[in-house]
Amino acid sequence: MTEERDRLAELLAPPTTLNGIDFVEIASDDEQTLQVHFFTDVDLTGTITAAAITGGEQVKTVGVDPIDDVHDWSLDAEDRPLLTLHTRAPGDFSTYVLTLESALLDSYFARSRFSFKAGCPSTLDCRTKPELCPPPDGGPPIDYLAKDFTSFRKALSDFSALRYPDWRERSEADVGVMFMEALSGLADDLSYTQDRIAAESTLMTATQRRSLIRHARLVDYEPRPATSARLDLQFDVNDVGPMPPGVLVSAQGPDGTKIPFETGTGLADTTSYAVDPKWNRNGPNPLAPYWWDDSQRCLRRGATEMWVHGHDHQLAIGMALLIDTAGATPADLPIRQIVHLTPTKEGLQNFATEEVDPLFLENGGPTPVTHIRWSAAEALLKDHDLTRTKVAGNIVPATQGRRVEEAFAIPIDDPAAPQPKAPIALHRTGPNQTSEYLYPLRNGPLSWLSSRTDPEASAAPEIALEPMPPASAGDGWTWRRSLLEAALAERAFTLDPAAYRLLGQSPEGDDYADYDGSAATTLRFGDGVFGAVPENGALFRLRYRVGQGAAGNVARDSIKTVEPSSPISIATVTNPFPATGGADEETAGRVRRRAPQKFRAVQYRAVRPEDYVAAAKTLPWVEAAGTVFRWTGSWLTVFTTADPKGTDELPPELRAQLIDLLNRRRMAGYESYVLAPRYVAIDLTITVCVCPAAFRSDVQEGVTAALDGSVATEGRRGFFNPDNFQFGTPLERSRLEAAVQEVPGVDGVVSVLYKVRGVMARAAELGDVLAVGSDQIVQVDNDPSATWKGSLRVVAEGGK
Repeated sequence: MTEERDRLAELLAPPTTLNGIDFVEIASDDEQTLQVHFFTDVDLTGTITAAAITGGEQVKTVGVDPIDDVHDWSLDAEDRPLLTLHTRAPGDFSTYVLTLESALLDSYFARSRFSFKAGCPSTLDCRTKPELCPPPDGGPPIDYLAKDFTSFRKALSDFSALRYPDWRERSEADVGVMFMEALSGLADDLSYTQDRIAAESTLMTATQRRSLIRHARLVDYEPRPATSARLDLQFDVNDVGPMPPGVLVSAQGPDGTKIPFETGTGLADTTSYAVDPKWNRNGPNPLAPYWWDDSQRCLRRGATEMWVHGHDHQLAIGMALLIDTAGATPADLPIRQIVHLTPTKEGLQNFATEEVDPLFLENGGPTPVTHIRWSAAEALLKDHDLTRTKVAGNIVPATQGRRVEEAFAIPIDDPAAPQPKAPIALHRTGPNQTSEYLYPLRNGPLSWLSSRTDPEASAAPEIALEPMPPASAGDGWTWRRSLLEAALAERAFTLDPAAYRLLGQSPEGDDYADYDGSAATTLRFGDGVFGAVPENGALFRLRYRVGQGAAGNVARDSIKTVEPSSPISIATVTNPFPATGGADEETAGRVRRRAPQKFRAVQYRAVRPEDYVAAAKTLPWVEAAGTVFRWTGSWLTVFTTADPKGTDELPPELRAQLIDLLNRRRMAGYESYVLAPRYVAIDLTITVCVCPAAFRSDVQEGVTAALDGSVATEGRRGFFNPDNFQFGTPLERSRLEAAVQEVPGVDGVVSVLYKVRGVMARAAELGDVLAVGSDQIVQVDNDPSATWKGSLRVVAEGGK
């Protein structure tokens, strides 16, 4: 039984390494210029070795001019290669075949059929011409193309001339003309509204940011908002004390404007950061590096410890220190790195150990020094010359932007009751007569923060909403990316990237509001179905951060100014490293290009066994997976087995997670089951013949290392490394002997005995192939403490 294959789908499936001809276009009236379109974006420039056009009746072969790799290649609207060919003469009316030769072209799609006469007019018309109905007697013609004030006015004027022939007054002051122009103005407004709504209904024609985001979310693409930059600040302070979040500092932008930063990791950060004059970079008693001998003045790359001069520095575990080494000359950049004090083992307090140097004396006694340590994950990336190095503390994280606080109230439905004195939220009636409340933020643009730990996670807004006065701790309202994610009575709100403007009120009390495409943001509450509706007259406090996007990515040492409102006395401030993470919101053109591609790139369906395997591997804990289809009586059942990382057991919670994932992607009519992996533990005894000039012990050790999967030899893992054996991978004797023969000193393999644990009572000679099931994995861990996972024994004969 042959398997059905879709070659085009395989060609388009990422990662794409080949290309193919999509179609050929006649690009000139003389039929001598052709444009060749391709399926994928794989670059073919310089790879076409031959181009031929054949298959004609009168003109058998059409000559093609040599391809100019500089002028004949371009890109189409989808950023795919576009090749322009020039022929020496046009072809006849036959169907020709264009053939291109290139190592990057799929052999099946390296040719395409086309006609030189594709652009010629055709006299063939098989459609019956419709009968034209005569206009009704006495009815005026209607211009359905009228779209603006002028065309509407002309259409009404023509209509009135036919319907009311006695009306001949056309003065602008005439009441009929005034009424006609008023109708034309109203029709113009309605026509504009109609066009605007129609344009916002598709991704490619939408102009409003809100429409673009909603269209993109329909295909699971989240456009990037304007995110704020982050950095670490180094303070020199005059007083001891905690530094609260929100201390305002600033850098100067290229245009002279201030770019503000606030201490803290975000609006929700309530950490008080410890600062002390003892940790200043510049001062009377800085944290000066100490070296024991002039031969140790260089702190080498990879170091995780150093010494600083003096005692009683009040260093704390987890404290951040800046190791700053000036360049050898003013033209050289400084070498800087931030490390965090960490003990060598959990429970120890040796992150900062006070010691003495008894040989070199200071003030009549041994020189006091402090031994500091940090984790291997923060090992120094470059060498540091300690003669030019400064060590400083008072490292505080900061976020670009400035906090803003506002208060607003929900209007009261009773017109007789006095409204709150705070700014009033807009009110409108939603579907099914539900109430919706909107509050446009007065400042902008709103700052968003991307995740430092998960680059793939979407950014979250820097905003907090809580009632006034708060009823209890944690009584705030929760932001949701979409209110469709909110529960029925959940105190949730969302943000619309639009600035709503109040136009008026209806007799029923609803606000007439419109929005524009500015960078402002509007807060929107739920409607009682998706998210709770706030109570009448409720008063809210709104705190949020206003950022500047990509402009916040300031260079190192550019922050110099501290605002006078700082609650702690600060001498100087600087940023040792440039700010990162700041970005402007994703452009509309980029959203239009990437959203459809995102939908096509990620498939949420599983049809073939490899689709189930690929879906299982999307889970972070899956090392490998295998899938097989079996007929269980009435339908096909899909059995999938996953090999979890770092363990041989599949816990119930992980199995349930995989079952839920595959059930969302399986086809209707199929059942999906997840089985625990089955390991085939094998005991091997390999006897090798050693060359006369080699030592048996060396060869025995070398063969064991070459086969043991837990041992790395010259950067390569052994033959039985788990990565070399997936589900259903057999143990082939030829590959095993080849791995043994590569060991220096091996003259040959005498025998290979194997025994499958739990299956075979005695060892037997290994055949050409030891096959395993599709849900089984060969296992030879050779772990003395876990012999049930397979073992390996090497016997060396001969040699010395």
